[in-house]
Amino acid sequence: MWTLSVCIPIYNSDVSALVNTFCAQITALPEAAIDIILIDDASAPEFTKRNVFSEPLVKFIGLPQNIGRSRIRNAFLKYTDADYLLFIDGDSTIQDPLLLKKYADYLTQQPIEVLVGASVYQNHKPNRSQRLRWSYSTQRESLDYHRRTQHHHAGFKTNNFIIRRSVLQQIPFDERLTGYGHEDTLLGLQLAAQQIPIAHIDNPVWNLKLDTNAEFLGKTDSALKNLLWLTEKYPALRVFDHNRLLQLHLKLKQHVVFNYLIGLLTSITPFLAYLLKTGYAPLFLFDLYRLLRLQQLNKNALHNIL
Repeated sequence: MWTLSVCIPIYNSDVSALVNTFCAQITALPEAAIDIILIDDASAPEFTKRNVFSEPLVKFIGLPQNIGRSRIRNAFLKYTDADYLLFIDGDSTIQDPLLLKKYADYLTQQPIEVLVGASVYQNHKPNRSQRLRWSYSTQRESLDYHRRTQHHHAGFKTNNFIIRRSVLQQIPFDERLTGYGHEDTLLGLQLAAQQIPIAHIDNPVWNLKLDTNAEFLGKTDSALKNLLWLTEKYPALRVFDHNRLLQLHLKLKQHVVFNYLIGLLTSITPFLAYLLKTGYAPLFLFDLYRLLRLQQLNKNALHNIL
């Protein structure tokens, strides 16, 4: 019989509803060996006060200082010896009362190396102040079950996926990635390079907590820096072959006129950022913003990798 730990990294999130939901689902599966591991990445006191649990199924670890998105995920290996680890982001919402049962049934039927349940966003448009993240995620990032099964390694995300313990030990998250973004891209490419199969299941969690437009622009800059870092540190993975923004950036750099025009347009990035923060700008302006910021970051960091 397999064992499973639900691993929830926490940073400034109230996970009480999420944990209570999982506890109820575990109780409904008495034959399954499932527990919950929480690691708090030095959250603010108002959140640590809320995340207090007495259930024997729950193990809570509070870190004295923030260690980042990659390192905290590797840290779960220290606190569980389960066969499988199910990673769930702390700001996720569970709306399916059978989410854990679906995973348990799948694991009982066949062993897996990696199993992706994915995450989805609300169907209705949020307030303008949160529109940017929602538009980008629903139109560009979130792949439905059908598209995921057609391209198993495409768009790999670290929210709501199960990984065999031995696989995570073999390919841990790169702890040099400390900021936001693309630790999931790297792991997906490494799994593909090692020919480790990724299975998919129609079993999503919901992302109902959205960043403000300003917050998402800040995260976008961090993600672009990490993307450039990946291309430099992992040339054999050919990151640009799997990222449309990098591919476009490379094509433009190969044409003197377009490269010159892009250089001129970088001066308008503050204006684009202003428009994007309003929530009224169409998504193609966000694509232009990211392209221009990539040009700026690549030039400022003196990267010669593209």
